[in-house]
Amino acid sequence: MDSKERVMVFVDSSNLFHALKRLGLKIDYYKLVKELVGNRTLVRPYYYGSKAPYPKSLTQDKFHRALQHEGFEVITKPIKTIHENIWVEKGVDIALATDILINAFRNLFDTAILVSGDSDFVTTLAEIKRLGKRVEVAAFDNTIDQGLKGVADRYVSLDNLWERIRQQKT
Repeated sequence: MDSKERVMVFVDSSNLFHALKRLGLKIDYYKLVKELVGNRTLVRPYYYGSKAPYPKSLTQDKFHRALQHEGFEVITKPIKTIHENIWVEKGVDIALATDILINAFRNLFDTAILVSGDSDFVTTLAEIKRLGKRVEVAAFDNTIDQGLKGVADRYVSLDNLWERIRQQKT
């Protein structure tokens, strides 16, 4: 692959978090991006997530600052209450889809790498492909939507990268 190829990485943290939780795994996000980008030019990695209400947000804030220190652009949306004890994530997928489209229209990348298995992004990825951009999707094999996998120019199995992206115990 050409090292002049400009790459942006877009991490759907909710989708990835739930996949990791089901599998009982933890990853190193810096290593994940490094493996996905390879010898190409990383423009910027983006991390999209939700933010819990205080005091749970203190742990999240620390994690988000660590990601920012590693060069991630961290975009969070507050978790909303729909009933007394029912919380939902709102606006995260829309923020990711909007940003990937804006960056594509502004010609800020050649290849977008989406870390998610969520079928909600099929239309977004198809649109940036119509703009002449390459699309890669990275997810665990048991969490990838087949429509999302089908729209990608390249599918990267996180199962195959596991030994290189897992978080080392400290």
